[in-house]
Amino acid sequence: MDANKSFLIDLFTTAVNACKPSACMSKYLKNIDASNGLCVVGAGKAAAEMAAEVNRFYGDKCFGAVVTRYGYESAGDTGRIKVLSANHPTPDDNSLAAGKALLELVINNPADIPILFIISGGGSSLMCLPVDDVPFAQKQALNQFLLKSGASVDEINVVRKQLSLVKGGKLAQAAKSDYVTLIISDVVGDKPSDIASGPTISDGSTKADALAILQKYNWPVISEIEAHLLKPEQARAADTVGEHFIVANAQHAIDSAIDVAQHQGWDTQVLGYDIQGEAKEVARVHAKIALEEKAKGKRVMLFSGGELTVTVADVYGDGGPNQEYLMALADALNGEAGIYAIACDTDGVDGSKDVAGAYIDSSTIARAEAAGENLQAQLQGHNSHQFFKAIDDLIITGPTNTNVNDFRVIVIE
Repeated sequence: MDANKSFLIDLFTTAVNACKPSACMSKYLKNIDASNGLCVVGAGKAAAEMAAEVNRFYGDKCFGAVVTRYGYESAGDTGRIKVLSANHPTPDDNSLAAGKALLELVINNPADIPILFIISGGGSSLMCLPVDDVPFAQKQALNQFLLKSGASVDEINVVRKQLSLVKGGKLAQAAKSDYVTLIISDVVGDKPSDIASGPTISDGSTKADALAILQKYNWPVISEIEAHLLKPEQARAADTVGEHFIVANAQHAIDSAIDVAQHQGWDTQVLGYDIQGEAKEVARVHAKIALEEKAKGKRVMLFSGGELTVTVADVYGDGGPNQEYLMALADALNGEAGIYAIACDTDGVDGSKDVAGAYIDSSTIARAEAAGENLQAQLQGHNSHQFFKAIDDLIITGPTNTNVNDFRVIVIE
């Protein structure tokens, strides 16, 4: 493998490993009183490994259930904590079953046994329980629309909360006991009520807010959903006593990689830990910065995180925001020598394929042309997966068992 590519993959691995449950949970677990037992309830792509870490810490004192993405179940011994699995990013029948099972577990947990909620990104899809007057099939259809609409994760979560019996703090409100929530954040800004749509943390969003978001993105009106969102707001249930802690996030991941780079003699800059926006547009801004730094004679690494979006039309190819970002970055850099980059999602899944992301360097465009790939056409068709597959520059990690969003590095030598 090319040495530059290998170097950046190693940095990405460092960032991911720093945010694995085994690396970031223990200092929080030691403060939980499990003398009467501990009920563990969780959802997200990191849920199985989080459960394994809780079991390693407490053993038979803990019991419960978590739900994670298909293929993410094997993360170690979870003991008496059952691991369920469901689909992501679109909920399926197992998502519905998991939502019912986890809510029932919370409702039936005795008042003298605390609950430990372990939450990570992806939980919104994996644990799904719609309000009674909205059929599950309609919730699935709406979710598919939102994922393609260009709506931000914050906006999508507002809609999800208003149509759910477990999101927006409702899961924890069903508890009779005290609880603690440990969170691995995949949300820009680390707002706890947005991570997995905040099953243990309520916010002030309303049905009117959700309807306004749907109208903003010209949703195909679904009558039952519209009827629910037009109903008067009900009084909010009071939260039980609970604390929450962010145990890992994008900044933690990026800073871990920066520490390695600096120890190897690199100057580093952070363009932003929490960048949002259209992947193509962000890439053009970052290309401009990279070219300016090179013109100054700088030898520097430019780091960034956050969560980018791709707004697609009716006809589009395969790929994800990080791959599209890199295609647009390659286009804007136009083969400039001495610049190479990586962009990956820390959960190992970027968009519609099980690839973490991709890599570019000054030869990307030329190699693509030699392989019969037209960068402009693939960029227009949002077909970044095919583009990078053709030049063997996809980054494939498999399940990482954590999820703190995007990790991007541009290197200027």
